[in-house]
Amino acid sequence: MRIGEGTIEEIKEDGLAKIKVSRDFLYVACSACAGAEHVMITAYNGLGAQEGNRVRYEVDDSHLAMSSFICFMMPLLLAAAGALAGYGLGAETMWGTAGAVIGLVCGAAGVKYYDNRLGKMIDTKASITAILDDEEDNESSIA
Repeated sequence: MRIGEGTIEEIKEDGLAKIKVSRDFLYVACSACAGAEHVMITAYNGLGAQEGNRVRYEVDDSHLAMSSFICFMMPLLLAAAGALAGYGLGAETMWGTAGAVIGLVCGAAGVKYYDNRLGKMIDTKASITAILDDEEDNESSIA
């Protein structure tokens, strides 16, 4: 489990809340998110926190190892396999390049398919586990 803290920016009607997370609590590998000062995440609001509350949340990260492999390694492996296959078929650099491009496109399509499938199988939303008051907030920033 990954644990983070943030401030609730919006309460949704379906039991969810939008949490603004600062750079200190980001756990994502996404380069666009890592460069951002604040990121908004959606979390289950089982504790009934209100807008403006500082909260602690947990995210299940049991699927991250396989997802990281699929996202980063599969396209590269397919590009390399495509390059070798293309070079083996035509014995020219042009064929190897074409094979690498085809492999990379297949890898990107595989990542998109995996992402859609994972979203239907696993609920990746965070859950709010605690509403922090000012004293807890100060203690966590000191430690």
